[in-house]
Amino acid sequence: MAEDYQTTNNVVESDLTNMLLTDLNELLNLHSKKIKDYDLPSLPPNTVDRDAIPSLVQEELAVDITNEDIEYVAKLNNDKMIAFKTIMNVIVQKHSGVVFVDGPGGTSKKFFYRTLMESLRSIREIVLATASSGITAILLPGGRVAHSQFKIPIDIQPSSICGIQKQKDLANLIRVATAIIWDEAPMTNKNCSETLDRPL
Repeated sequence: MAEDYQTTNNVVESDLTNMLLTDLNELLNLHSKKIKDYDLPSLPPNTVDRDAIPSLVQEELAVDITNEDIEYVAKLNNDKMIAFKTIMNVIVQKHSGVVFVDGPGGTSKKFFYRTLMESLRSIREIVLATASSGITAILLPGGRVAHSQFKIPIDIQPSSICGIQKQKDLANLIRVATAIIWDEAPMTNKNCSETLDRPL
């Protein structure tokens, strides 16, 4: 893998391993792991805390925003515009709340979610886009399956808890998030949403 860096970067050979280890560490961080958890060489001291912003937060801030998605606001119908303004008003005033968006299939709920997400992301707010299934998650920009995003156990029980450690990057990401959108939340076991509610 280190050979790939040599063809794309003008670096001395001794730095190639460090570049590889740094990138591997960032990939592992996305799954709440560290390079020291594996039988790999240690990172050099100057690369362990390379950036002040955790990589999970950087990843959310880097989600691609298209002009088309931002222009979706003008395309909302009257009912969706009322919902959009109500939700944005709650967020702007820094209130908390839970909103349930319901509608039959084909009524453009994903279109509404995308509009809301991109409007918030365009002003540098962090929105965690999640879904109950992988197919649905890939339809949301930056979307992830809720079990993966919030470390919800697969074998869910009424007393289950999320694997979110309060001093880790995932907990910090959730703290700075403006909104969480969980598409098709009713399609999952109610214990999943209750399991997420506990750490929130």
